[in-house]
Amino acid sequence: MKKLLVLSLALFLFIGVLFADDLTGDVNFNLSMTVDKYIETMPGPVDFDFGTTSHQVLWGGPMESLYGATGEWDLAYVNCPFSVTISGDNDAGQGVPRFVREEVGPNAAGYDILPTIYQIHFTTNAVQDLFYGTWLQGAHQFPYTKSYCETPHNGQVKMDMKAYVNSSIASEAVPVRKTLIDPNFTNEQSADAGEYECTMLVTLTAL
Repeated sequence: MKKLLVLSLALFLFIGVLFADDLTGDVNFNLSMTVDKYIETMPGPVDFDFGTTSHQVLWGGPMESLYGATGEWDLAYVNCPFSVTISGDNDAGQGVPRFVREEVGPNAAGYDILPTIYQIHFTTNAVQDLFYGTWLQGAHQFPYTKSYCETPHNGQVKMDMKAYVNSSIASEAVPVRKTLIDPNFTNEQSADAGEYECTMLVTLTAL
C-alpha cells in the first residue's frame, strides 16, 4: 500500500510539472492590409496659350521671341512613388513638342519651325523640383522620364511650365528665325506671322 501511494504521488507531480506552463499563453499577430496604388490625372486635353511674341533687338536679335506666360495645373492625385514621362509632336511630324506652322499660299514650301525651350517643374510634398534637372530643356531633349521616389504624402502633384520660343536664351536643335532685310534668306530662315502649335503628352506611371 505504501509503495502504491508513493507511485501515485510521483505520477501526480509529473503531470503537474508537465502542464504548469500551459496556464497562460501569448500569440503575437502581425497583421497587414494593402492600399492599392492609385493615380488620377486631371481631364484633358488642356488648351493653353503661352502668349504673343515681342520684337527683340538685343541678345541674338533681331527676331520675334516669346518669353511665355507660366501655366500651372493641379495635375494629378498619386498615392505612391511614380515616374513622369513627357513627350510630344507637331504637325511637321518631328516627334518633339516644338512649335511649327505650315506655310500657306502658292509659294509655300513646308513648315516654319521655331526653336522651342521649356522650363518645367513638378511639386510634390511642397517641394518644387525641376523636371529636367537643369533650368531649361530644349524640344530636342524630349521625350524625357524622371522618377519621384517619395510618395506625395498628401497625394497632390502640381505641374508648372513656361516656354521660350524663337529665343537665343539657350540653344536648341533648330536655328533662331531672324527678322531683318536679307535677300539671301530662305524659307527656313524667316517665320511667317500666324499661330504656331505643337502637342505635349505627360504620362504618370506608378512605381
